[in-house]
Amino acid sequence: MSQEYPYKGSVHLKHTGHELICDVIKETSAGVLHIKNPCTLQTVVTGDGSSQMAMVPYLVTAKVDEVGIKLTDVLFVTECRTDVAEQHTQMFSSVILPKAGGFEI
Repeated sequence: MSQEYPYKGSVHLKHTGHELICDVIKETSAGVLHIKNPCTLQTVVTGDGSSQMAMVPYLVTAKVDEVGIKLTDVLFVTECRTDVAEQHTQMFSSVILPKAGGFEI
């Protein structure tokens, strides 16, 4: 891959069809892709009965937040859309990012 590491990526797993939104850390010469804070998008029903997408941690019960995936198990990797990348950053950051449009004083 020609992408510089680390970056916000969307890793599509070959055998399960899962799409993992994550920080892509590095790719090793042994054919392993290291990712951090993987999440999936899931449909949730809101209080008014409508549906929305929610980002849910993929490693719900794990003590670690970084894992390696064999490249033979990966269908493809893409860079995340900006809005999805920002939501992922906010989910795992203790810093609150401002909304698009800047600051008001």
